[in-house]
Amino acid sequence: MRSKRLMALLITGAACMGMAVSGCGNQINENAVFATLDDTTITMGVANFFAKYEQASYDSYYLAYFGEDMWNNDLYGSGNTMAHDVKEDVAERLQTMYLLKAHMDEYKISISEEEEAKIAKAADDFIAANSADAIKQVGAENKENVMEMLRLYTIQEKMHNRIKEDADVEVTDEEAAQRTFSYVTISTAAHTDEDSNTVEYTEEEKADLKKKAEDIAAAEDFDTAVTDGGYTTSTASYGSAEDEDASFDKAVLEAADALKEGEVSPVIETESAYYVLRLDSEHDEEASASKKESLISEKEEAYYDDIVSGWKEKATWTINEKEWEKVTFEDRFAQIADDTESPSEEITNTEGTEEIIDAAEDTEAADGTEAAETK
Repeated sequence: MRSKRLMALLITGAACMGMAVSGCGNQINENAVFATLDDTTITMGVANFFAKYEQASYDSYYLAYFGEDMWNNDLYGSGNTMAHDVKEDVAERLQTMYLLKAHMDEYKISISEEEEAKIAKAADDFIAANSADAIKQVGAENKENVMEMLRLYTIQEKMHNRIKEDADVEVTDEEAAQRTFSYVTISTAAHTDEDSNTVEYTEEEKADLKKKAEDIAAAEDFDTAVTDGGYTTSTASYGSAEDEDASFDKAVLEAADALKEGEVSPVIETESAYYVLRLDSEHDEEASASKKESLISEKEEAYYDDIVSGWKEKATWTINEKEWEKVTFEDRFAQIADDTESPSEEITNTEGTEEIIDAAEDTEAADGTEAAETK
């Protein structure tokens, strides 16, 4: 099982430099209502901690690329600021998590005393690893906020796995069947010259490239011809030329469909490259088995999504926008180096806590943070 560390935070917020903590930091009333889900009330303490935890993960990895003002910019092209989009995502995830929590009994899901103890230990480690300023900023002065986040991630993982068990899915051998081919790509797209300028190939240069592709197609030994031409052979598997999710140009897959095992194609020309293919297998058993597993997983995920969507349609979800607007991303977080020697700056999983922390990594692909500080 993979492990995940709650990030450690060291606050030196740009807006707070040289100032007392009371002049900046977290001004959230943690007991105020963030949202209601039917008869369940979610506090601002929990919502603020989720939001600030998410902010720290973004700051740690993207601040260097997008600059100090990234939260005020429309980086996703949605017409909203990045802060708005991330907070909207946090709110939607909280809605989903509390829906899953509300339906735990139906699936006989619970958190054991042992798991609760591990959650408490992980929360204690997180709080101990941080300065008082950082804890105040993220709303972790109340240990329950940290514990609730870990509970919700743990419940989400358990419910996700349990609901998928009820998915009655079937994938036929025909549906999963895969053909495998080797191929060489000779790009005709714009390229960078020795002076780092972007240039287009001339018609004469494209003709030379096509001649190289034709020589490979006519060679007795496909692999040797590719290597001798200075190129690399790659392999790919596919179902049919009609695959909507195929990453190849349809002309490439149509050419592969026309081949028998061991045959080499003529040159296939697309808008950006010349291709030459060799069909290696008309029915690749290993690739087909892998595709079947993938399709089963996709259908199970679709079943899970349908269940959750159905709950959302029936539930009453109301956000207290006035309180939610008070959550801002003014301070900045950065990742603490993994080789730090100070136990107060970095949290590592102690034995037995991995399954609790791991829930966050398994359910939130975008959140890959380990340890962080603010700057």
